[in-house]
Amino acid sequence: MMNFYENKNIGVVGFGKTGQSIVRALESFGANIFLFDDKVIENSHYRNVENFDWKKLDFLAVSPGIHLWWDIHPAVQQARKFTIPIVNDLDIFQPQIDGKVTAITGTNGKSTTTALIHHIFKRKYKAEIGGNFGKPVLDLPKNSGFYVLELSSYQLESCNLLGFDTAILLNITPDHLSRHGGMEGYVAAKQKIFANPKQNSTAIVGIDDDYCRHILDFIRYPKVIKISGREVPKNGVGWYENKLVDNRENQFRIIGQNVPELDGDHNRQNIAAAYAACVANGIDAEIFEEELETFSGLEHRQEFVRLINGVQYINDSKATNADSVEQALKRFENIIWILGGRPKEDGIESLRPYFSKIKFAFLIGEAAEDWHEFLDENHVANEIVFDLKNAVKKSYEIAREKDVVLLSPACASFDQFESFEDRGDQFKKFVEELTC
Repeated sequence: MMNFYENKNIGVVGFGKTGQSIVRALESFGANIFLFDDKVIENSHYRNVENFDWKKLDFLAVSPGIHLWWDIHPAVQQARKFTIPIVNDLDIFQPQIDGKVTAITGTNGKSTTTALIHHIFKRKYKAEIGGNFGKPVLDLPKNSGFYVLELSSYQLESCNLLGFDTAILLNITPDHLSRHGGMEGYVAAKQKIFANPKQNSTAIVGIDDDYCRHILDFIRYPKVIKISGREVPKNGVGWYENKLVDNRENQFRIIGQNVPELDGDHNRQNIAAAYAACVANGIDAEIFEEELETFSGLEHRQEFVRLINGVQYINDSKATNADSVEQALKRFENIIWILGGRPKEDGIESLRPYFSKIKFAFLIGEAAEDWHEFLDENHVANEIVFDLKNAVKKSYEIAREKDVVLLSPACASFDQFESFEDRGDQFKKFVEELTC
């Protein structure tokens, strides 16, 4: 295995889960590590950005939360000033492995698609799953034959050693715009998944939005498979009358009768992407169908929690933007909606067509005040309750048979929770504590 980092002096900035995995990996490689933060930290292991001799560093390793282009982190500014290469966990990971990598990105659906592909790959291969989903890549075993990685725009933005055996772009809608300096920067970060294609590699691209269709013209992968949740693409995989169709080479082959009927173009697109990834990696349609039937879905994605007095409680904590929330609002009726948190740029204006399905809304977190006014203007009954426990309690008090209590926040979780998983777990805990 290649090890560029032995005896190298490497700075590390960003100390969440991924940052900690970077430190562990570099220590195991025998690197000399210097930890940075832009704040004054009372810990002898940390170095102050301004007072450090930057000429001694060989690399600066950054975690996904570190800004590179907008609101640039001070350590990044210093690294660029002294022309120090900036790397991330993917750059460190890829030279250490021999296995094939399937990488998945997109604004919505990437976690479900990643989990589904891994679920099916395990039938035939020794496969690991990680990245932005589950374990950081540097915590994965190095001896696997296949790696299925969910990649965020943050990870793609800072990675240099891109080049995957299978690269999947599901969709692009506005998200993380302040991080990337607007839509153009966000699209550019997502498009990087197709940089530096390998020999015999495959690109899989959703064609259900304008941004991805435009990117198609710039992909230089040897093989390209178009996917859709709405139609059957030419030379691609899509849907016709709720049947999955393999139309590669324009043969229009219906994939069995066991593919489940699903609500929503997003679910169909996820399945089309997974099927395309499977056939690109030597897994036939029969195995795909068998394993798809056993896939139970993911936590925090329209997850059924409990039925109380005829009322469904649904955990959709992963719905951190309006496009994701739309899928839940399409699916359910008589909704008692719990929403709010740290708002994103797109807000909830696009959800107006579904407001007639909202029986009542409970608002939490930083978005509560502004969204209270917006919902009032749009004649949606609502109340600011600030925290999730109170929202669950009040929802229980007003819910009646056939109602749906839906946590679908349309916001990031970081104002009150560690992550969307933490938010969803707490919702489930509060629901389980309700007295029937």
